[in-house]
Amino acid sequence: MNENTKSLFIHYLTEFIIGSIGLGILAILIWFSEFIISLSLISAWVFLFNGVLFTYWIWKSESRIWEKSFAGIYFIIIEIIIANTFTSLSLFV
Repeated sequence: MNENTKSLFIHYLTEFIIGSIGLGILAILIWFSEFIISLSLISAWVFLFNGVLFTYWIWKSESRIWEKSFAGIYFIIIEIIIANTFTSLSLFV
């Protein structure tokens, strides 16, 4: 197996693992909500899966620290918006 094939295999394996983590989080949330899919459930899933994706990006990225800091601030703002969405939606359900 040459180096390019190994690199491609590792890339697709990593994408598969991250996708599986996302589906696993969704399955657990659906299980805990007793198989009732709602907008607040999807918001909670996006909230958690964004955390997984951002953590992976911080770990693997070779960006400068100030670029990661700006992305982190943006991520925190988006997470606050998403958290407010599913907490306000659960008040009306």
